[in-house]
Amino acid sequence: MKLILSIVLAYSLFHYSQTDTSYIQTEEIINELVEESQEEEISSEIYDNLEDLLNNPIDINTADINELQTIPFVDFSIARKIIEHRDKYGLFFSVNELYSVRLIPADVVNKILPFVIVKPVVQREEESFFTSLKSQTDISLRSRIQNDLQERKGFSENKFKGSSTHIYNRMILKYENFQAGFLTEKDPGEEQFNEFSSGHIYVKDLALIKNLVIGDYYIEFGQGLALWNVYGLSKSSDAVYPVKKNERRIIPYKSTSENNFFRGAAVEFDYKSFSLSVFYSKNKFDANIDDASGEILSTPLNGLHRTETELKRRKSAQETVYGARLDFVKENLLRIGLLHYRSNFSHPFQPSDVYDIAGNKFNYTSAAYDLYIENINLFGEVVYNGRSVASINNIQFYLSSNLQYIISIRSYPVNFINIHGFGFGERSGAAQNEFGIYNGLKWRLPFGIFNVYYDQFKFPYATFDTPLPAVGNEFLIEFTFNPFTKVETKIRYKKERKELKFNTNNENVIAERNKESIRSEIIYDISKLLRWRTRFEYNFYAVKNFEADEDGFMFYQDIRYIPFSGLNIFGRIIFYRTDSFNTAIYQYENNLTGVLSNTALYGEGIRWYFMVRYKVFSFLTLSGRYSETYKPKERTLGSGDSEINGNLDNRINFQIDLTL
Repeated sequence: MKLILSIVLAYSLFHYSQTDTSYIQTEEIINELVEESQEEEISSEIYDNLEDLLNNPIDINTADINELQTIPFVDFSIARKIIEHRDKYGLFFSVNELYSVRLIPADVVNKILPFVIVKPVVQREEESFFTSLKSQTDISLRSRIQNDLQERKGFSENKFKGSSTHIYNRMILKYENFQAGFLTEKDPGEEQFNEFSSGHIYVKDLALIKNLVIGDYYIEFGQGLALWNVYGLSKSSDAVYPVKKNERRIIPYKSTSENNFFRGAAVEFDYKSFSLSVFYSKNKFDANIDDASGEILSTPLNGLHRTETELKRRKSAQETVYGARLDFVKENLLRIGLLHYRSNFSHPFQPSDVYDIAGNKFNYTSAAYDLYIENINLFGEVVYNGRSVASINNIQFYLSSNLQYIISIRSYPVNFINIHGFGFGERSGAAQNEFGIYNGLKWRLPFGIFNVYYDQFKFPYATFDTPLPAVGNEFLIEFTFNPFTKVETKIRYKKERKELKFNTNNENVIAERNKESIRSEIIYDISKLLRWRTRFEYNFYAVKNFEADEDGFMFYQDIRYIPFSGLNIFGRIIFYRTDSFNTAIYQYENNLTGVLSNTALYGEGIRWYFMVRYKVFSFLTLSGRYSETYKPKERTLGSGDSEINGNLDNRINFQIDLTL
């Protein structure tokens, strides 16, 4: 038996280098970027972005400072060191040469290696068109099904027209600089398998045309105040990196979020230091429309079309957008962009208060800048929407190779309506009625890494949600260190103080809410095959002079095992208890490729999941996942049409990835 075990272990170690480690590193990066999010459903856009980088890595021999910063955890200081090394010593001969670049930490190099490449100069022989088509064409297919194993109220009462199965299919075809993609999705309860469909044709680097998209797309500009994709990073345990948004300009749309994307055409022309983009879109969206006035009352974002009511609002309104942007780039020193676009809606919006969105015509004019002066990066954006000016301005200091500091000042007026943007701030992209000053510090010491941020914010005007002006602040400190060679430890403390609306004796009042959390985590790489992660988190919640204090805790044990090449096994068991949703604890979970889940745990219960990802052949990967939540003291779980009669909520998922 000992001999057999030794042979199996030696075989596994020998083949470990052939394992698809890029997938594992991508999961770890996402975990670090979204772990502070307070949203359970996170757009797959962040995963799609990383997957695009994996499939189309950036050539470090030709990339400029802005292209390099689209790589996760590469800020302007890291990008500049790569370029300085390239200018001084010549072209990189291998991506591993990054380890020799002075002042770039080895842990950063480990994170970025999957997303970079050194393209060899190869003289290709003349090929016929059909030979070239065969050798240069890649087709990727992804098919996914998910199903709840417990019947929800909407199905038991026959409210939903379709089955409980969630179905997703996507195909992407690439040939040299050409790409075509198409996807369909059916949510649980919907009748048609293609209830949502999206497609695009994408061409890049064709003469003066830098990018061309026909079909579905989105545009990233500046710092996201005027235009951005459906998801943007906000505050995280990395105190410096998420503050700056690094635009990718025109991007094909491959997400399943059914709102806030463009459908039409966009083209970008490059000529020397200038770039001109022109775009047009006409897209329908879900809306609740008042039958009497014809005004839009609300725009549901869940994309669900299961009942008569939901089907009635499906694509009941339309938006037409057209605009242009002009960019000027001066080597690796300066980038300036100007943007203007107009948005027309088929129905006017009915405002709920004096500062709410109203009318059906909107204009945005924006200017963005990105300037490098020695070890200082100044960047920001200013937007005028016809009624007010919103802005965000930032300064990042590269004080040394081990010390970085950033300060960000944001000013979002109460009458600034943000339709297609996702600005950095306290309220998840809602750049309205907020003024804030953010300070972030990242300090590398011989024994670990400190991340510290302090964010002060205020909501200057009373609105429908907040009957009086309110203020708040947030503080986070995290220390990461390696007490032993294969052990990483994280200790984190976070405190948020915010004035919010509460109702007492049928009267709305503003009260000070305090939330605190303490987290400790140990990650132990037992071997190249086995990783062990343990986390404990405690939350405390209190409203000054208003409600009784609440608290809660979560403990989980996580394991990742790679028994042999191509096979990844993930498992986690979670124990938790909180007094209510006020002390809910969020934790990012491993899921099928392209699916992001940030589960909120509250009440008392046990949750666990088990996932297997097996790369059967170089062109075929199979994935499966089972998850289960058990709350012993509950009789029902969920609410409304999603309610489960019982205390068990379990789900099974399966996915096939095929690359030809």
